[in-house]
Amino acid sequence: MGGGDLNLKKSWHPQTLRNIERVWKAEQKHEDERRKIEQLQAELKEEKAREDMRMFAEEQGAVRKKDERLNWMYQGQPEVNRDDYLLGKPIDKAIQDITVGKSEDSDMADNVPGAIFSQSNVNSAVDMAAKIREDPLFAIKQREQQSKKELLNNPVKMKQLQHMLKATLDKKDKKKKKKDQ
Repeated sequence: MGGGDLNLKKSWHPQTLRNIERVWKAEQKHEDERRKIEQLQAELKEEKAREDMRMFAEEQGAVRKKDERLNWMYQGQPEVNRDDYLLGKPIDKAIQDITVGKSEDSDMADNVPGAIFSQSNVNSAVDMAAKIREDPLFAIKQREQQSKKELLNNPVKMKQLQHMLKATLDKKDKKKKKKDQ
């Protein structure tokens, strides 16, 4: 009458359907991860090969080197040192062209598309101050500092904090004493 292997009814037995399913899922997950890693490695190799070919072409002179930095976006037009100009010292031709162009086309410059984005009217210090003022992380830090300052200036809240701190320290001391015994 006896009825088979009782170990098949145990949760830890490797031949139960649930455990076989878990192993299968883990194997599938591992295989998917392996495939993703292989795909990423292949993409990395392709990108490295493209970069090597670009560098080789730049070295041979077939392609001009790209300036990958973005500093040029944030630089304004070069400023003319007025003292040097008034003293008769030579200044760059590009700067002369800019200053001459401004006097002639000052009315036309406002009508050109994109004129609101021109760097000529923007003061870099004001621009930097605006960036700082509008920075969300900076605003969050300011709010945190303000709430901390309010907390420190409120004697009732400070007293509550001291009591809470003392209570937690007492609990830690009690646990430590129990552990030592």
